[in-house]
Amino acid sequence: MKRREHDNGTEFSRRNFLQTASAGTALLALGASGARRLLAEDSSGLLGTAKDAYIWGFPLVYTVQLLELAKEKNAPVNQFVLSTRLSTPADKVAGPNVDTLYGFAWLNLSREPQILHVPDTKGRYYSIQLVDAYGNTFTYVGRRVTGTAAGRYAIVGPHWNGTLPADVKKINAPTDHVLALTRTLVSGEADLSAAQAVQIQYGLQPLSAYPKAPAVPITNPAALNIFPILRPGDRGLQFFDDLGSGLSSDAPPASDQAVLDRFGKLGIGPSKGPSQSQDQAVLATLRDAIPTADAEIRKADFSTRFNGWSVNYKIEPFIKDPLLRASTNLYGPGAHVAQEALYFGAQPEGKALLDGANKYSLKFPANGLPPVDAFWSLTLYGADFALVENPIHRYSIGDRTPGLKYGPDGSLELLVQQAQPAEGASNWLPAPAGQFQLTFRTYQPRPAIFSGEYRLPPFRKV
Repeated sequence: MKRREHDNGTEFSRRNFLQTASAGTALLALGASGARRLLAEDSSGLLGTAKDAYIWGFPLVYTVQLLELAKEKNAPVNQFVLSTRLSTPADKVAGPNVDTLYGFAWLNLSREPQILHVPDTKGRYYSIQLVDAYGNTFTYVGRRVTGTAAGRYAIVGPHWNGTLPADVKKINAPTDHVLALTRTLVSGEADLSAAQAVQIQYGLQPLSAYPKAPAVPITNPAALNIFPILRPGDRGLQFFDDLGSGLSSDAPPASDQAVLDRFGKLGIGPSKGPSQSQDQAVLATLRDAIPTADAEIRKADFSTRFNGWSVNYKIEPFIKDPLLRASTNLYGPGAHVAQEALYFGAQPEGKALLDGANKYSLKFPANGLPPVDAFWSLTLYGADFALVENPIHRYSIGDRTPGLKYGPDGSLELLVQQAQPAEGASNWLPAPAGQFQLTFRTYQPRPAIFSGEYRLPPFRKV
């Protein structure tokens, strides 16, 4: 729930900022690059403030709109909804993998903590990614962080004070609304039932019901279809009303108060509806800021490039830079932190999209496969970042693909093209006739990957 990773030139009024009593605290909170933007004087004044509010608030508004959609679809709260099959082209979500079963739960922690139950997965990779209302992945429960033994965890909201049972581990959530995203590894169709048996044991229950058995998860063949790609700015001035709603439900860190004070000059704040302002100049400013700020998020590029690949090493648990946080959540919440998983996008010859009229090859030398502690895979998507139908129904190829053939020297060559290769289908990832894109996933990458020491080989046109 995959997800790009420059000082972006976001404009802040230095004069207004320095008039704020807690300016120093805000500078520290936003980090070095954020501070530089705050201090970059903006001659347009309130227009710059409105643009900054849009960028800063983008992930929160995305959450507000997803919660609104979940309510419309009667999605449960504090209960897991689990997909029982791997993703297919029928799933209209952005960039799904075909390595894991997905699931999710919207948590509301405003009344009391939720107790998360996980089973012993006996070494199988799984992760339950916990994302706050501002799009920050604040922690995980899963193989990398907590291991694969059975466990119970109390997810506690920021305003709750009380005593927890001695046999649960406390996890502090920064906001009352939390999205829990589950991923459970599947090693081919033959392994599907075993993976389903693991994920059905994920459970949630309120603290007041503990230690009774948690509610059984709801199963849905396509659980993630409730997470379409949204364009928050398309709602116009309603964006800033949604921002006010989000601020009321899920307050930001106290260190961001100086920034909120500045946004308040445009009527932006908790429970406020700036779209109802009687000040036509304010309305015009907010309206004019939306397309410019939205375009800045969409063109933001925090990636590192090498060998025709693009990767964002900068996603961390709490992203201080507002533009990086907005860019990371452009297609919704769920982008992994670098230590959990790194995604590499193929961009040979500097092009973002590939063409099925060509043939491509990715060749790993002997002993040159990605150093990971979980798994790796190469997945093909259409221009819309959805899976693409093909005659052998193979949407991804990776370390668990049966029948991969290695060269006499131990090398491994993956072939991406429209027609089946003369060598056969063993190492073939079918491509469509038109444009497409590729994502190479590394789960639980070893330090050589997320430090940049290991680099994927070039993806070449044959």
